[in-house]
Formats: sequence, structure tokens, C-alpha cells
Amino acid sequence: MNDARTGQPVTTGSPEAAEQYRLAVDLILGSESGAAEALDRALAADNNFALALAARHMLAKDARSADADAFKARALAAAETARRWERSHILALFALLEDPYANLAATEAYVAGNPGDLLVVSQLCGYLIFYGGASKLERVLAIMESTDACLHDDWACLARLGFAASEAGDRTRGRALIERALRQRPQALYVIHGYAHVLHDQGKPEESRDLLGNWLDEHRRDAEGGTMCGHVQWHLALAEWQLGLSQQAWQRYERYCAPETTRCGPVLTLADCGGFLLREYLRTATPRPVSAAVCALSDRFSSMISHPFIALHLAGIQASAGDLAALERSRSAITAREPSEQTRLSLQLVDAVGQFARGRYAQAAESLRSVSTDQRISIGGSRVERILIDLLEARAVELAA
Repeated sequence: MNDARTGQPVTTGSPEAAEQYRLAVDLILGSESGAAEALDRALAADNNFALALAARHMLAKDARSADADAFKARALAAAETARRWERSHILALFALLEDPYANLAATEAYVAGNPGDLLVVSQLCGYLIFYGGASKLERVLAIMESTDACLHDDWACLARLGFAASEAGDRTRGRALIERALRQRPQALYVIHGYAHVLHDQGKPEESRDLLGNWLDEHRRDAEGGTMCGHVQWHLALAEWQLGLSQQAWQRYERYCAPETTRCGPVLTLADCGGFLLREYLRTATPRPVSAAVCALSDRFSSMISHPFIALHLAGIQASAGDLAALERSRSAITAREPSEQTRLSLQLVDAVGQFARGRYAQAAESLRSVSTDQRISIGGSRVERILIDLLEARAVELAA
């Protein structure tokens, strides 16, 4: 029995275990629900299946489950008697999960020699979006272009290649690739999420609203169990917000995307929360209280304030609440860190948001004008974050006039 994408043989004597692992990988790559259950069925058929144990550790770690370490230990033990490629896959995956920033280059070297290992490729590209610096757009696109040629008709690869192409500026190509992926796997949350990004980048909120609304109507039952469903709803709320349907967008955000209601992981929850609250604050210039769940989310990330992506969204939450004291604490926390390009950029962002919140619009505009294109890319996240900074700068310029 061979792995579906690498074509390499897998170490299990159970056809059922191999089939359930294949299903789980598809569900993981599609950000669909049911992957953990499929892996549990694989392990019920073969409790020493190293690949399934490694994937199960990844999901458990992401969910902050108490059994994550146990799955990791079992996977490493099982890898000792597995094939060499399986051991290499597991070690590469675990290194990336353990310390993504420190292992980006090593993982890039691994995927260069294993271009069919889409599970590791997808994890690497996901981390590069946040930690890849100013060159991340080219790096991610190059990695996706270099995947095994046999994957270039695979929906999961097409979706990621399309997303990467759009992020790097070729939105026409990106859209065409993601549309091919959607035809192959119409139920995949990851694919429709990529489509939402392309439409946002193309400046087509009406089309995004119609596409996402229709997709959710058709796939709601399956989608609601997926961890990215709240984020897809967020993209729909964002399209509504762009079209001036603020009340409708706000209601959707609170029902599906807020920290109290979303099923997204913590980083995506922070991005959705900070991004939505800051946009609404920029439009209305009226602070509004934040909930206890938003405060708890902010507290959870306060120790990571020196990362520009975290700084932008935390400052956005604080400004939207009119919490000038919290903005000052964020500023002090960053200045207490060892100076670096990253901490300096975080400080620029917090200062700009703080100046805006204090009504010092000309200063905010000047602070943001000094943030270069490369710096905006290195903040982390997607073009959605870069557009958020553009909105902040444009609004500051408008109010300063």
C-alpha cells in the first residue's frame, strides 16, 4: 500500500488503516471536520501506524489536547521500525511543529527533496505566512511551484498554489487554479477560503458575498464542524462590511466569528477579532466595550506582543475599546524587549494605532508612511493584513486633512 500523494509505500499491514489515513490527510488539507476520528479509526486497525500517530499528534497539539505528547512518543517509537521516508516525514513535521521559526530553512530543504509530501509542504507554507519575512511571498510560491508534477492536478495542491500565486500578485492565475480545486473538492473549507482571499484581493466584495453565501447554504451541515468555518463566515462578514452592510456584518461576526463563538484556532481567532474590530472602529471612530472573551484572548497573546502580526491585532482591539492604558502597556512591553527589526516594526504599528486612538491623525499617518512595502509583507498573515494597514493609513490621512 502506497501513500496517496508521495507514492511511497507505508508501513502498515492493514488496508483499513491505510484508507482511513488517506481520508484523514484529505480532511486535514481541506480544513474539514472528521480528521481526528478518521485517524482514530486508522489506529484502531493498526495501533503502531507511525504516519497516523504523527498526524494525530499534530491535530492534538493544535487543539492543545492533553494526549498530544502521548501520540508524539508513540509516533517516534513506531517510526523506528517504519520506512526511511516515513521517519524523515515524521521528524520534519515534528521539528516544524516544535519550533517553526527555527526550523523553516531545514523544512524547506526537506521538501526540496520530498516534493510530494504535501502535508509537510502545507504546514511549512502556513508557517512561512507568519514567519517568512519580506521574502515570504516568493518563497511560498516557489515551494508550491516545486511540488511534484503529479500533484499539479491535485485539488489540495491547486488550492495552495492558487493562494500563493494570488498573494504574490498574479490574481488571475490564482483564481483560475483555485476554481479548478473547487470543482474537484467543492466541500473543502480550505479551498473556499482561498477563493475568498482572491476575491478580496481583487476588490470584489459583491462577488464574494454571493459566492460565500451560496457555498454556506449548500455545505453548511458539513462545514460547521470544521475549524475554519468561522473564518469563512468572517470573510462573508468582511464582504458585507465592505458593501456598507455594517449591522448585518456585525451580527454575522458575533454569531460565528467572535472569540465566544468561533471554532478557529487562537491565532486565526485573534486575526478575525482584531481585524474586524479595528475596521469597524476606523469607520465609526467610536470605541465600544469588548467582551470578557476578547479580553481573555488579548491576555493570551500579550507575551507575544513583539511579533508584528500580534502587535497589529492586539493594538486594534485595544484601540477599538478606547483602552489607551492598554495601548501604553503594549508599547512598554515592546520597548522592554531586545531591539530587533521585528520589535521595531511592532513598536511602529502600536505607536501608529495609539496615535490614531488619541486623535493624533497626522502623526499616525506619518508613522505608517514610514512602514515600507517589505515591512508590511513581513508583518505576517496575508494581503488582508496589508490592506488593513492601508485602511488605517488612509483613514488617518483623511481625518488629518
